[in-house]
Amino acid sequence: MSNLNEKEKRDFVVHVYTTLIDETAALQAAGFDPTNRAADVKTKSDTATEAEVAQQKAQADAMKATKVSNEALDAAYKDASSVVSLVEGLLGKDNELVHKLRKFRKN
Repeated sequence: MSNLNEKEKRDFVVHVYTTLIDETAALQAAGFDPTNRAADVKTKSDTATEAEVAQQKAQADAMKATKVSNEALDAAYKDASSVVSLVEGLLGKDNELVHKLRKFRKN
């Protein structure tokens, strides 16, 4: 395969398909009917386009899910940190339970 990037490959496919359709009469006169091959190229191109759209949607969905997950984790961390501070306030900084809880928190 060539070293074309994705856009260049898509453009090439469209160009070949369009040329086959536009030049059908000349190709038929030369003994080649491009109808089936053009249809095959078009079908594969459409499939690739649909897959690209699905991939972009999946990426967007994954980004949204990551944001929601990170926000939920931040909220849970803040809440857990508040609980540690509450226990520290109740039992004092030197309490063994407070030391145990603080070992898990980095900041």
